[in-house]
Amino acid sequence: MSDDPSPLAVLRGLVADGTPLAPVHAATHAELTSLERGSCSARMPTVPGDGLLESLLILADFVLGVSYSSTLRAGDRIVTVRLGVQLLGRPLSGEELCATAQLDDANNGVGLSSATVVDREGRAVARCVGRNAALTDELAGRYGRMAPAWSTRPTPWRMLMPHRGEDPTRDGTTMIAHPDATAMNSAGVVQGGALAGLAARGLSHALDVIPDDFSVSFIRPVRAAGTPVMCRVVVEHGGRRLRVGRAELVDEQGRLYAVAGGTAFRP
Repeated sequence: MSDDPSPLAVLRGLVADGTPLAPVHAATHAELTSLERGSCSARMPTVPGDGLLESLLILADFVLGVSYSSTLRAGDRIVTVRLGVQLLGRPLSGEELCATAQLDDANNGVGLSSATVVDREGRAVARCVGRNAALTDELAGRYGRMAPAWSTRPTPWRMLMPHRGEDPTRDGTTMIAHPDATAMNSAGVVQGGALAGLAARGLSHALDVIPDDFSVSFIRPVRAAGTPVMCRVVVEHGGRRLRVGRAELVDEQGRLYAVAGGTAFRP
């Protein structure tokens, strides 16, 4: 790996060596394939039987964050503030997804990025946006310096975030998850995309349909593997065509980790 400590140099080393950035990427086989300052591409397989939106959120959070990280100075890192996805298609689980992201704007330590995710035929599956904030702390100095080994086979989201849930009612549902150590990012906290998947899974369960429009805002990190994370979903509208829900991710004391919303429309 290069002696240059800047995020751009570290990330270029990952592309050159085919090395994963964080445990969550090693587990899911999310691989950075190209990188320029302010833009990147990555690919990730999906696992048969796993949720499309949950898998896609891991890949989207990865490329959106990297597109901003690649512009930062040594000693800085990013944290995801908000992540949004508009689904355009429904590829079969088990197919590879590819994502390309670019930094659209950066000002006062906050970067806004956008990404397109396509299937193996090059058809657009989703448009994604991310807002990330730059931080300077002791964790930034370790960015990309402890590369994990690729897992033998891709780990499905449901193994990253083992969970169980109540049967949904007309008003909503509740789920509880215990994130696995393989769900952690390079900062040693649960990756935002993996965590967002719990909200997406809860909303899909309560609405009985995968949201076409999903967004999540992160409030505080989940700092330890195995920490219980509760997903509370409220169905705000459960019509025949339009369904709208809201999800909160909280700890055992009810403190917010994240808030999310999802909307689905059936023709």
